[in-house]
Amino acid sequence: MRKSIIISTIIGLILLSIACEKVIEIDLEDAKIRIVANSIIEPDSIIRVNVTRSRHILDNAAIIPLSDAIVKLYETDNYIGTLSYTSSGNYEMNYYPEVGKEYRIEVSHNDFDDVFSKTIIPPVVELNYIDTVKSFNENGYEIYNFYTNLTDPLGTNNYYYLSMKNRFKAEIYDQSIITYDTIYVGPDTTIVNIIYGGTYYEDIEESLYFSSDDLIFEGYHPGSNGQIFSDEIIDGKSYTLKTSVQHWSFYADTNTVIIELYAINKELYQYLISYSKHNDASGDPFAEPINVYTNIENGIGIFGGSSVYRDSIIITGNFGYNYWK
Repeated sequence: MRKSIIISTIIGLILLSIACEKVIEIDLEDAKIRIVANSIIEPDSIIRVNVTRSRHILDNAAIIPLSDAIVKLYETDNYIGTLSYTSSGNYEMNYYPEVGKEYRIEVSHNDFDDVFSKTIIPPVVELNYIDTVKSFNENGYEIYNFYTNLTDPLGTNNYYYLSMKNRFKAEIYDQSIITYDTIYVGPDTTIVNIIYGGTYYEDIEESLYFSSDDLIFEGYHPGSNGQIFSDEIIDGKSYTLKTSVQHWSFYADTNTVIIELYAINKELYQYLISYSKHNDASGDPFAEPINVYTNIENGIGIFGGSSVYRDSIIITGNFGYNYWK
């Protein structure tokens, strides 16, 4: 009897496992290899487009750049020209786009479907002021709190990206520097002290890591230490963004903190937000997979527009760090 119960239980578990199977259908159209085109255009930079090819879902090989694609640029419906290949899948044209005009790229390759996309650069939104207040954490370390104020244009949907940089003079050690110091000069003897290695100062500018508990921020871009947000709750209003920087982020006694407010278009905003969510879900087996937004027709990638307003503030203190190369 007991043996019959065990056999019945095993059969039941097998049937239950069969009943719980889920069939996952893969869209072969989505899985086919496509052109990947990425470009963010700004009025103070020349046109650059990076072109690669996508990989199969099970392929973990390195990204393959396409060096023999044809990349064309249009302003509205006027053909501007064909970009030149430089290296690593990058194509360039010495042309500066303008705010408010529509631009279109077309990318073609003999082995893949042609792709295209269009975008517009939004106007600059200026910062009204930057203030900073120093505080201390529970361990007694200094925290620099930044208050960055902007006025959002009324009646339009606006999207932003905030980043911070630090510019300072760094002390660089160079082993190739040789210093000759004449100690003694006599009638028959000259004594020279030779010192190998020395230092010099160089202007350094690098991304500045900052944190924030400001509820307006919707996503974090891990690639460039920035925060993404929209004007959904501040349309037409003046608003002060609150960010904080730890003392160990500064490497010199005098630091120029540059705050950059990028006005970005909706397509770039959607791309950055989805990329942020995708990055957060990466490596989490329980997270729902996030598809990164694309506006490249027939392909993958982003063609977005942005314009930037920069302001700066000087931070001084006895930080006591040296920057060694």
